[in-house]
Amino acid sequence: MNILSWNCRGLGNPRSVWILGDLIKSRKPNFLFLSETLVMSDKIKELCFKFKFVKYFVVDCIGRSGGLAILWRKNFDCSVLDSSANHIDVQVNSFGNVQWRMTCFYGFPERSRRRDSWNFIKSLAAKSDMPWCILGDFNDMMYAADKKGDHAHPQYLLNGFSSTIKECHLMELDLKGGNYTWEKSRGTQNWVRERLDRAFATEAWWHMFPLCNLTVHNTICSDHEPILLELISTSHSKQQFRFRFENTWLKEDSFTVDVTNFWKSLKPTHLMPKLISVSSFMAKWGRNFFHKFRDKVKHKKEEVNLYADCEDEEGVRKFFEATNQLNDLLSHEEVYWKQRAKAFWLEEGDSNSKFFHAFANARKKVNQVTRLKNNDGEVIVQHEEMCNVVKEYFKAVFENTEVDHDVEQYSTDAVITSDQNEVLTADFTYEEFSDAVK
Repeated sequence: MNILSWNCRGLGNPRSVWILGDLIKSRKPNFLFLSETLVMSDKIKELCFKFKFVKYFVVDCIGRSGGLAILWRKNFDCSVLDSSANHIDVQVNSFGNVQWRMTCFYGFPERSRRRDSWNFIKSLAAKSDMPWCILGDFNDMMYAADKKGDHAHPQYLLNGFSSTIKECHLMELDLKGGNYTWEKSRGTQNWVRERLDRAFATEAWWHMFPLCNLTVHNTICSDHEPILLELISTSHSKQQFRFRFENTWLKEDSFTVDVTNFWKSLKPTHLMPKLISVSSFMAKWGRNFFHKFRDKVKHKKEEVNLYADCEDEEGVRKFFEATNQLNDLLSHEEVYWKQRAKAFWLEEGDSNSKFFHAFANARKKVNQVTRLKNNDGEVIVQHEEMCNVVKEYFKAVFENTEVDHDVEQYSTDAVITSDQNEVLTADFTYEEFSDAVK
């Protein structure tokens, strides 16, 4: 699911419409929020038809200022809860009828009305307990670094907006994929971009969509850049990344140090986004460090062979040092493949052959369920429908309280004779041992 938010600074200009069309074509948003449209509902209706959206909701502009609009595709069940000149509040049902709330916000542009914006955000937060995401042009900043130029943003405004976000139990979604602050010159005049467009969400919303990207995109003709919020469904997908902790990481002393330093470097926020960031860091650390086992082993073997015939003290020292490093690499590789193969009969010291690599990869393919057959004999391939088949199966198993008393009674008589037992329990002979070995 993609949500595109843009302060377009007026849709009466054909150039703005062209740029909007290019954004929609390249980003394919499911929801589109536009602020400062400076047009009435008939223009939005025309754009809705032009860009193939199904439904829309408009807050008309007042004179030559304001105007809000939200448009959405047919695949999403969306209902408008409330609206004003500064917001559109909607309820979204998506991803398996999961309900959450999205507020498209446009803050008061006048600096004298900043407190009105803060109180308005607080009133919106108190309206519902649903998982909540609020995004748009807040006309406000949280950090001094959000503004560039000779005149610093007043500290009391920074503190007021930050305290409002904390009081509403919101956390900022990290911006990715672009530098939000830029400058450009036009003759002798400098235009400075300030970070006004943002997105925040409650922790419950984070639990629903732990994977999301917030990116910014240049629009050339406007000093407001659109932000794209991409929500990645946690449903089954072959391409979906799943974090797995590798036991072999613990064999490296630098792993604990690097992870600890990364955790301390994260800014204070809720636990869920910190855990997601740390898991991504560990996965990246593991890929960089153990990306190619075989290449590292090959190079280390060459180094061992290089010093194998040395007789001087320095050469012998390097030989044993390279040998120890080679043993460490082989130990790491052994743990790596043992964890994947789940072959518990593989003990420390067994050869790390191609068989165990094939065993691990084949096990992954075999364990992947691609289809199921329901009680009616129909073959199900959709992930959600397969989940329902599994659910109904185990529900029937565990809810069945009837006991079958007609269980066949098996005989307890011995199944081997006394002579056979003597042969089996007798000491083995040298000939038997020799034949078994050969």
